[in-house]
Amino acid sequence: MRYRAVVLDVDGVLTNFRSAWKRIHDILGIDADLNRALYERGYIDYIDWAAADVALWRGVPRYVVEAPFRPREGFDQLCDVLRRSGAVAVAVSAGVGYTRRLSGCFAEFYVNDIIYDGDLVAGIAVEVTNANKAEVAAKALARYGASLDESIAVGDSETDLPLLESAGFSIAFNPTSRRVEEAADVVLRSQRLHVLAKYLSSLLLR
Repeated sequence: MRYRAVVLDVDGVLTNFRSAWKRIHDILGIDADLNRALYERGYIDYIDWAAADVALWRGVPRYVVEAPFRPREGFDQLCDVLRRSGAVAVAVSAGVGYTRRLSGCFAEFYVNDIIYDGDLVAGIAVEVTNANKAEVAAKALARYGASLDESIAVGDSETDLPLLESAGFSIAFNPTSRRVEEAADVVLRSQRLHVLAKYLSSLLLR
């Protein structure tokens, strides 16, 4: 089958950190475990959880929450494969907007953007939740005349399950749970993206 698109998660796949949220908490020395517990016990939904977490950052300067980071080694090679394949490349992340610095090799990049008052954190605009990645990706692909069943999806966490289960072919990259492994057609494990780039090349450029 000729795959027309690739949809990738960001946190934990393209980045060495599993969560763009936790990375900021760690930089600021913030304990956000209470917010997570409230979400996991059903007291708040994902949007409220995001708002509660960002409330802990309120007033923090932009340069702090957008502190530079490096993608996983092999990111440039991955981007090269995506470009040469001609496939529509879409990134869908339930993380935070500072990861947009990786958007250069994607036709579309969806993430939750921080709202600033001047240069200080004021809130969050949530577009991607822990449950709507497949919906967000499907709408993006439709603009290019493609669908999820014509796509390869790459993810690592249970947030990616709807996407992995809807795609024509799915790859679990360093999966965080057995459920993610079982939802994927292939499981890849590596600290570098060269492995993923090589596998996608075999699917897209053959």
